[in-house]
Order: sequence, then C-alpha cells, then structure tokens
Amino acid sequence: MAYKVKEADFKALAASVLDGLPDEFRKRMENVVVVVEDYPSVEDAADAGIPAEELLGLFHGLSRLEQEWSGASGQLPERIVLYKRNIEAVCSTEEELVEEIRLTVLHEIGHYFGLSEEEIEKYEKG
Repeated sequence: MAYKVKEADFKALAASVLDGLPDEFRKRMENVVVVVEDYPSVEDAADAGIPAEELLGLFHGLSRLEQEWSGASGQLPERIVLYKRNIEAVCSTEEELVEEIRLTVLHEIGHYFGLSEEEIEKYEKG
C-alpha cells in the first residue's frame, strides 16, 4: 500500500535528505538540480532499461568526470529527477518514504559523480 504525501511535503523531505548528504558529496556538487515529477516518461524508462512503474529516480546530464574530460562548463544544470508516485508506491510509512528518497537521491548522485553500481551501494548502506 502506498504512502502518499502532498507534493510540497515530498519536496521538503527531499530537501532534508539533500541537506543530510555526506559532506564529500555536498561540497563537490555543482550545477545540479533535483526535481520531482509524478512518473517517468516512457522514453526515460526505456533509456534506463527499467519498467516505468519501477523507476524511482533518474540522473540526466554529464557526470563530473565527463564534464572534466570534455571541459564542459557553463552548461545547463545536470538534473536528478525523483518520481514521486513510484517512490510512494513502494512505501507504507513516512519512515520508509524518507529512506527511499535517501536511497534514490544517493543512487542518482552516484551517477553524477560517475560511481559504479558497487560504489553507489556502499553509500546506500551507510
């Protein structure tokens, strides 16, 4: 059963998660925005290789490593998208919702930093 909250409350929870990120991430994040959408588009789900109803978040843009190698600066912000309805669908309490937002944000920030799935999992467990 889904734990649903108002969009403003969801965004406040996400902001709290961002404020609580490890310093090694927060201090190095540049030109990244986190946005909330209800559901992923069919195209985004296909690009991620995940069924749309299972996709909780997605990183759009160049990783920090790609930016450094390509010299890309002054570009539009990189985006982390949280899919509110999909995240709510896998949670049944506020505590679960906060934890799922935390895990999803960490996972997508890992992609921003160019971390492997194994490296990302280490942070998710912390």
